[in-house]
Order: sequence, then structure tokens, then C-alpha cells
Amino acid sequence: MKNTQKKLKAKHFRYLSKDVVKNPMIYIRDFYRYETNIIYWMNHIQLFVNAATVPEMADRNFAENGYHCKQMIKQIEVAYVIFHQCQLPIQDTPLNFFSTKEDYHNYLFRMEHTVNGKLAPADTISKFFSYQSLQKWYETMDDIMHYLTVPDSGNYEYFGDQIIVIREMLIRLAFALSYIYENEGLSLTVPSYVKAVNKEPHQSTEKKNKFQQLIEDSIDKKYAEKEAQENSSEIDENQSLETPEIPKNENSELETR
Repeated sequence: MKNTQKKLKAKHFRYLSKDVVKNPMIYIRDFYRYETNIIYWMNHIQLFVNAATVPEMADRNFAENGYHCKQMIKQIEVAYVIFHQCQLPIQDTPLNFFSTKEDYHNYLFRMEHTVNGKLAPADTISKFFSYQSLQKWYETMDDIMHYLTVPDSGNYEYFGDQIIVIREMLIRLAFALSYIYENEGLSLTVPSYVKAVNKEPHQSTEKKNKFQQLIEDSIDKKYAEKEAQENSSEIDENQSLETPEIPKNENSELETR
């Protein structure tokens, strides 16, 4: 059966570079290692959504709303790359966050998002795009950014009850990417007969054939011989500089005496 999955490119996204589309871990590592940690980021998301919902709650002197909005959209795009490349399923009940009582307790007492007691970032990403599509998430974030420019809420309810889901989804997505960062990748449950194959293995892990190994050994040997020759020349030159020759005239005078 022919795989008709469309290949993602940077032009399909607002902010992602070609390298990040190819490897989402580039962004995930950079953000959670150098930008912030999950607790600070969760607080930023909550303040951002609150300010969009009720403009009177916005702290316009300190909040960097434009920057935070861009980072949230980047995270949504990175999550979509993972969702697409890993072919995660669409769920019928994406708002069912607690499969077991243990999941409920992990959320309540440990601030962990689990499925059957285990951290499950893939499930969170699946729920995120089951709730609404990437295009719909773009529209949601644009609406939030637009309402941040409104001076007061007046009599309008911009998002209604949906804002609770939006905030919960954004926070859960942030935790999911943080789990992926901490685990240095995404673990997926697959049938026992499936073998994982890295499409672009690191050069040092590639198996070399005998011909390649012979060439490399030959090159290494030539470099070693050249280096030894250069070192030998330097030693001879240094010795000649340290022990100057005695002029012939002086020797002849010593012999006469």
C-alpha cells in the first residue's frame, strides 16, 4: 500500500525553520534548556489567557504578550510536526483527561499528566489536535492576541466556556513537550514486531564496510607518518639551535696551546 502522507515543509508553518520541521527536538531542547522551565512557562500561559479573556486583568507594564504568543504558536507547530510525523490518532473524546483514579491523583497532587499512571506526551498531543485542527489553533491564538489589545471586556464574553479548555490544552501541551525534553525524545507504544529505524543515523553509529575501514586506516597511517616526520625535523632543528658549532679558528688555537 502506498504511503500518501504529505511531507511537511517549513512553508506550511508561520515560525518553524526547515531544521526544526526536520527535527522538532532542536526547538524543544533550546526552549526548555535555555529559555525557561515548565513552572514559569505554565504561569506565563495562565496570565496570557486570563488577560485575553478579561482585559482588565492584563498587566500591560510587564507582560510580553507578543513574545509569549509567538512561543505558544511555535509549540503548537512543533507539536503538529510530531503529531503528523508519528501519525498519532484522532481521539473521539479528547477532553477525557483521566483514564483512571491514579491519573486524577497524579494531576491533583503531583502536577503530572498521565495515562494509566504513566507520563504520556503523545496522548496529550493527540488530544490537542483531536480537539481542533492546526488551522483552528491558529485562529484561536490570533483571536487571543487581538483581544489583548482591547482596553476592557465590556459586556462581551469572547470565548465563553471554551476558554477553560483552551487554557487547559495549552498548559498540557507545554507539559507534554517538557516531558519529551526530559526524556530526550518521545516513546511510543508499537506492536512487538515493529523495529524502529532512524531515517538519518548519526555518522558514528553507521556500520562501516571493510572497504571504508581500509581507506580510513590508510589515511590515518599516512597522517601518522607525516606527523612523525614533522616532529623528527623539529627535534633536529632544535638541537642544532641549542648546540652551536665552535669556529675552526678557536679550535686551532686550543690545539696550539
